Amino acid sequence: MNAAVKQPTHQMIVLTYDDIECRVLQIAGDFNDWIPDRDIDTRRIGKRWQKVFTVEPGTYEYQLLIDGKWQQDPTNSMEIPNDRNGVNSVLRAEL
Repeated sequence: MNAAVKQPTHQMIVLTYDDIECRVLQIAGDFNDWIPDRDIDTRRIGKRWQKVFTVEPGTYEYQLLIDGKWQQDPTNSMEIPNDRNGVNSVLRAEL
């Protein structure tokens, strides 16, 4: 009898930002109900920020909050228009 190998259902995401001049860097999107830094691990070493979290496979929209100002991710060229006449960044998570 072969035991089925259980496939992981979540993907760990690590977003790294170098040289962003700010006091507070947060992230919010479909993956955390647009609540800034909810369920996000923030790591900061010098001027390098990392945002670490897990998501189910899929496509997500998100934005950064840099010192409280919503904006698209400057390191991600994948984007989609949002309903506020702006642009959201797009994250694709695959297993």
